[in-house]
Order: sequence, then structure tokens, then C-alpha cells
Amino acid sequence: MSKRMKSHRLPMTLLLSMLVLVIMISVTPSEIVASAPTQEAVIYTEPVDIGRPNRWAIIEVSGWGTITIELYENMTPVTTKNFIDLAQSGFYDGISFHRVIDDFVAQTGDPNTKNLNPYDDGSGGSGKTIPLEICPNATHVDGAVGMARSNEPDSASSQFYICDGPQHGLDDSERDGNGYAVFGIVVEGLDVAKAIAAANTYGPMRPLLKDHPVDDITMSKVYVIDQPIDENDTLEKEDEKEAKNTPFPAFGAMISIMAIIAIIRKKVRN
Repeated sequence: MSKRMKSHRLPMTLLLSMLVLVIMISVTPSEIVASAPTQEAVIYTEPVDIGRPNRWAIIEVSGWGTITIELYENMTPVTTKNFIDLAQSGFYDGISFHRVIDDFVAQTGDPNTKNLNPYDDGSGGSGKTIPLEICPNATHVDGAVGMARSNEPDSASSQFYICDGPQHGLDDSERDGNGYAVFGIVVEGLDVAKAIAAANTYGPMRPLLKDHPVDDITMSKVYVIDQPIDENDTLEKEDEKEAKNTPFPAFGAMISIMAIIAIIRKKVRN
């Protein structure tokens, strides 16, 4: 190879190096991040002290009874806020249960149940979705309340279900980080929820409506309240507070006893 040919290679190498350097400088860090593949976000939470008891959701089901749910505001703040906002706006009023499976779940929350077309029940929502929020302390025990969603983790909207029996197969720990968000627990009326889960469905005669109740099971009213105050518990706390504020109660009792003994001795001497 001649020296003349070698002299032409050096400028070409420098030119390529400069070109690569210009490209690297022109690509900003934000563009590099934006071009990286994205992953579905999962919010993992731990229980916190919110300074008050969790609120309750009251579900009045026409002809069936009332279901009371404690909302885990101290463990799933994003999910409970979504539910509370919908309930307080009246969104759930008039919506029916569209999927019931005995010994599994009773599912509701789809506004499509109002349109008299059962074939699209289960496909509707509020128009807003929330991220998947998992708290390891909130699992699928009997009576647990969770958010229904599609295969996409961050697709939950307004539909929710009540567990008929423990369903730990839906827990995040059992599904490699792809579980379902539990955001509450039935504290009263679990028998009502179980009866709904066992309601008569269309079954195999109408495969597309296999788990759809034959008769409407409608939530006439859904609203949120503060937990009722237990009067007995309040009285006990007041008694404890009064006893704590009484200065030296044991000392006072001792003085009284000594005074009685002194009076008795005086009478005996006389």
C-alpha cells in the first residue's frame, strides 16, 4: 500500500469521528429517554396514618339489602379517591350488577347496564382510567372489594367487584406483579353480596351472557359517609380521660381510709 493512499485515509477517519460527535451532541438526554421503551406503571403503597378512620361506602341494592364497605383510604389513596368521586357525583346510582359467579365475585360499576342492552355490559366505564395501585396489606380475603380492569394494568375505571370467599389467586404476589387492586372490605351486608354472587344467570344457554344475572340487580344509591361513632367506645375513652386527669386518685382514696380509721379509734378511746 503506497504512502499516498495512506494520506487519504486519515482525513476520512477524522471526518467520520466528527460526524459521530455531532450526532451525539445533537441528541438530548430527554430524547434518549423518550425513545426508550416504556413500561406500565404500578403504584406500590404502604399503610399510612391519615389522621382519621377510613370512610365507608354504603351500597343500597334494590330488593336485596345494603352493603357497607370500608374504603382503604390509608392504603390505596388513588383508587379510593376515584371511587369516592364517582359515588359522590351520583355516577353509580342506577347501575346494575352485570357479572355474578357463585363462590367467586359479584361485579358492577358499568354504566352500560342502564342502556337495556346486556351484550355490552362489562365494556363501559367512567371515561377516566387510573393506575394500578397495590398495597401488600390489602389482599383478596372474603368480602374484599377490588377494581376490575382489562389485561392492561392501568385500565381500571369504574367497575369493581366483591369477593365471595377468599380469592388470593388475584393478589399481586400470586400474579408476578400483575394482580388486581383491592381498595376496601365489606364490613356489613356480606350475606347480601354473597346472595348476589349466587343469583340466577343465563348460563350456557346464552354463552355471551353466561355470567349475567337474568333479573336486574340494581344499586339504587351509592354514597360515602364517615364511620359512625361507637357511643360505648366514646364513653370508655371519656372515663379513661377523667381518671387520668384526676390528681393522685389512689392517694386520695388512702387519705379517706386513714381518716375513717382515725375516727373509729377516737370513738373507741372515748
